[in-house]
Amino acid sequence: MANHFRSGRGMRALLLVLAVLCAFTGASSWGAQRKVRKVAMILFRGETPSEQGFKDTVHASRQFQVRCRTFDAGQRKERLQEILATLDPSKYDLIYTFGTVATQSAMERFKDVPIVYNVVQRPVEAGVIRNWLSSGNNVTGASNIVGMESAFKTLALVMNIRKLGFIYSDKDPASQIQREELKKLQGRFGFRIVDLPVHGMDSIGGAIGQAVAAKVDAVFFPADSFIKATAGMIVPALNEHRIPTVAVIPELVRENGALISLGPDYYELGQVAARNALEVLAGKRPTEVPSRTVHSLHICINLKTADRLGITFPLQLLSMSTVVR
Repeated sequence: MANHFRSGRGMRALLLVLAVLCAFTGASSWGAQRKVRKVAMILFRGETPSEQGFKDTVHASRQFQVRCRTFDAGQRKERLQEILATLDPSKYDLIYTFGTVATQSAMERFKDVPIVYNVVQRPVEAGVIRNWLSSGNNVTGASNIVGMESAFKTLALVMNIRKLGFIYSDKDPASQIQREELKKLQGRFGFRIVDLPVHGMDSIGGAIGQAVAAKVDAVFFPADSFIKATAGMIVPALNEHRIPTVAVIPELVRENGALISLGPDYYELGQVAARNALEVLAGKRPTEVPSRTVHSLHICINLKTADRLGITFPLQLLSMSTVVR
């Protein structure tokens, strides 16, 4: 009986070892079967949650082993051109671009390699794609376009805006497109746009001074790479003058102390762009893959800034928002 028990126990142990070996062999085989694909990620202002969302999604692919290499222009157009001039497209299966400037520049240079853009707010107006269903070229991607009407309906629950400062870099075409969209809403929501153009670092103080002199009720921050990069200077100064700041990019609320952001979640945008990329890597032409966006409005609120400005948010709005304390 004892021998039988030991034999049965030994058999169970042997079966367990065999099961583990089979599982390991299967996993190794699955990994070996995945095709290696290489992606060049061309960025203009460093990595954002969008890039993390992109990488997390493509790395989870069961079909491909995706290897990403990042090239960051560090906010310098001359550096961006150097990256594009020295990049060998034959070494990559796909190029990922962040923002309107990087995407337009990459499109000018690379006509044959697929390009997947991300965070281009108005891709049709910017000439990136022909239409949302079919780009008509080697490009597809994800847009950070937001419904400004929904955003201003939300803002109306919190503040009364009659003069809206619009701070932007006059070198970023995306800002001009966003301004035109806001312009269409002036009559309906009863505000007037006060332009606060920034030409470079030296003009930031002047733009802040304009906002104070005009007695604006709030300052709107578009998805502008230069303004985002300098938000650490601009937002605190406006907070000192008790001027509320409204952004499209959630990072301005989390990192720079802006009051509220109303826009897409950047990590989710990265996931959307990644799904387009995987379709292209699987054999579809970019023009066959529709450009996409996220449909939900992501609200992020900085309560510390709100307390400083004396602004109270309705509990219902706070319950549906990401809150930074």
